[in-house]
Amino acid sequence: MSKELAVVGMTFKFVNPAHSGTVTVTGIASTKVKAGGQYIYKNNLTISITAGSDGSITNATGTGTMVATSTKLKTENIIPLRKGDKSIVITMTGTNPSPPPPTSTYTTQVEIDNAGQTKVKGD
Repeated sequence: MSKELAVVGMTFKFVNPAHSGTVTVTGIASTKVKAGGQYIYKNNLTISITAGSDGSITNATGTGTMVATSTKLKTENIIPLRKGDKSIVITMTGTNPSPPPPTSTYTTQVEIDNAGQTKVKGD
C-alpha cells in the first residue's frame, strides 16, 4: 500500500492518545534525495521526547528509533520512512506523582502522523 514518504517537517502523534510530549528528530535526513521539495528521512531515525506524560508521570524524557515498514522501496540503499511508521517502544523516565522514589518510568510509542508532503508515495 502506497504511503507518503516522510520528509523534513513531518509530525508525530502518540499511539496511546493519553500520552503527550514534544517529539524532536535528532537523526539526520538524506542529503541526496527529496520528496515534495524536502529531504526524506530513512529507517532507524533517532528521535527524542521531552516534557512527556502518561497522564500521571510528568516531565518525562526518552529517546528512540523510528522503524520503516516499506517492503519495496529503497533510497540510498536504505528503506525510507513513510506516514504511519512507528517508533520502537520508548522507555520514558519522569517525575513520580507519589514518591518515593522521585522518578518513575512508563513506555510509549509514536507514529508519523503527517509525512510533511503529499506528492511522493511508495510501497
